[in-house]
Order: sequence, then structure tokens, then C-alpha cells
Amino acid sequence: MDLHTIGLIYNPHVEASRILGEEIQAWLMAHGMGSWLCAGQENVPIYDHERADLFITLGGDGTILRAMQSAAPSGVPVFGINLGRVGFLTELSPEAWEEGLTRVLAGQGWIETRMMLRVTLLREAVTIAQEDALNDAVISRGALARTMRLETHVDGAFLTRYVADGLILATATGSTAYAYASGGPILPPWIANFLLTPAAPHLSLERSLVLDADAVVTVKVDTGMPGMLTVDGRMEGELLHDDVVRVGRSPLKATFLRLRSRNDFYRTLVERLSPRHGE
Repeated sequence: MDLHTIGLIYNPHVEASRILGEEIQAWLMAHGMGSWLCAGQENVPIYDHERADLFITLGGDGTILRAMQSAAPSGVPVFGINLGRVGFLTELSPEAWEEGLTRVLAGQGWIETRMMLRVTLLREAVTIAQEDALNDAVISRGALARTMRLETHVDGAFLTRYVADGLILATATGSTAYAYASGGPILPPWIANFLLTPAAPHLSLERSLVLDADAVVTVKVDTGMPGMLTVDGRMEGELLHDDVVRVGRSPLKATFLRLRSRNDFYRTLVERLSPRHGE
């Protein structure tokens, strides 16, 4: 990679993240690299103050998901240093940052791209929200403990009418998140498939479906109480009766700079599913 400016994005809720960001910024300046430092705020796009050839995130997977809102549209790779709880998307431990970044500045590493989903919320056939997801889109009930009825089609063909707390539409990357907690399978994160997984289904289809990358899922909401649509953990809109959520492959891709091999996903899988700290 031809690096001139690196954007450092820290978790504003973790003081150690900001402190490490300042330390790395000083180190980059000492090595002749331009850089800027900013907080990864919820629902606040990250604007590169000048330009950025690489984003380095200082936090956990949540910090990467926030950074990807700006990185994916601009095609900027993300490199994660893990100060979070799980860190499936991150590349380095905080103790290894100097060695790792020395390798990055020396031109080592490889680029990985991952599929994203485009999520559209329609009300009376009018688009009222649209967002791209690296992990998942979740259709869920509101505050009251009542199930939703979700009429679901895949590629225009009727699939089923779920009676459940909600539905999770997850990329292979997001298969280790909420979809896994709801009984879904773990997919290798680099493959181009996505999952349809019900949350607490009642007398309806219980198993996850693995869908083709180019499948389009439409879900019509039948609920007496408002529900919620979240995308990568961000609240995108309230769901009302007869609203439709459409999910398919996004034209955007998530891009990562990697130092480790793909095999590390399997080597660290069980360890990362046993969180110990952080975000």
C-alpha cells in the first residue's frame, strides 16, 4: 500500500483507546507519516480531515463497524487494534501495535474484502431509510414482550410467516454475532453468503437458512406495536404495521488490511467466543 496519511479512530468510551491513539499518532509522526485522530461516535460519520489511505481503529468490533460507515463508501482499508471484548474483526493486540505497524509501514500485509448487505426500509412503497451492514440487520419487537409476524419472501417467492421476537439477516462476517447467539451457524467470514435466522421463533421455521450472495429477502411486518430495525447495532427506524424491509447484497465492500493468515480465524475461534473484557 502507498501510505501518506493514516486516520486513527478510537472508542470514546474507553480512555485507554484515546491514550493509545495519541501514542501511535506521535510514533507515526516520528516516522514521517501524516495522521489524524478522532473519536468513533455512534451514528456520526467519520470525515477524514485531509485524506486517509488507511483507517486504524482502537477499540473492538463496534469501533470497526462505526469506522466502516465511512471506510466502505470511500474504499479505505481498515486495520484494527483490539481494545474490545471479542475482536473478531481486529488484527492486533494492543501490546503488538509497534511491531505490527512497523510491518505495515514497510509495505507488508494483504487486502481482504468482505460482502456487505444493503438494508432498505419501505413504508407504503416509499423508501424511508437505507443503510449498509457489515455484520447484520435485525428486525425486532419493541419494548413489550410480544412476538411479531413476519411474512418473508426470498427472490420473490414466499418462504414462510415467522412468528418470533424478530429476524436476523447476517453476513458471513456477522455470523459470529447475534445470529450465532440465536442458534445460527458460523460461516467463514470471507465467503459471499448471508444468513436468515429467526430470534426466539414460536411454532414456525426454527432453523437458519444460508442464502446465496445475490438473494433478495423482503419481510413484511405484521405487528400491533411498533418494532425496531437496527443495522450493525445502529437504530435505523421504527417498524410499523405493513412496513417492508428489503435486504440484499450491497454494492459496497468492506476492505481490511491484514497481517495474519486466514487460518487464524479457525485458530482463534473458540478463544474469541469466550470474551473476557472490554467493548
